[in-house]
Amino acid sequence: MSAPVIDEGMQKVLMQLQAQYQDAARQLQIVRAQHNARQRDAKLNTLTLREIEALPTDPPVTCYKGVGRMFVQEPRKSVEDGLKSKAKESSAEVAALEKKMKYLEGEMATAQGSLRDVLKNAQ
Repeated sequence: MSAPVIDEGMQKVLMQLQAQYQDAARQLQIVRAQHNARQRDAKLNTLTLREIEALPTDPPVTCYKGVGRMFVQEPRKSVEDGLKSKAKESSAEVAALEKKMKYLEGEMATAQGSLRDVLKNAQ
């Protein structure tokens, strides 16, 4: 069986589809890394909050917040509120990144299907 003959127009289409697929794959890789980082942050915030909530309230326990290379004393309530808000933000970002991952996976599948169709029609 001979190799399929691909004209210049077909070659441009193939290159465009391949570039689209590679771009979606690259973006998906970046989004997955961001997703993993946000999940790690959310888990860390949740675990830290759980440990702080387990501390006794009477007598009050001194809490410290890291700021750069030093620690600043903070009221327990503000530390808890800060951790809760960070956990909520991380969860929202994780949900948005999951949505973006699904979209990019669809883009990759579409580009891959188009490539297959073009190659099948070329034969």
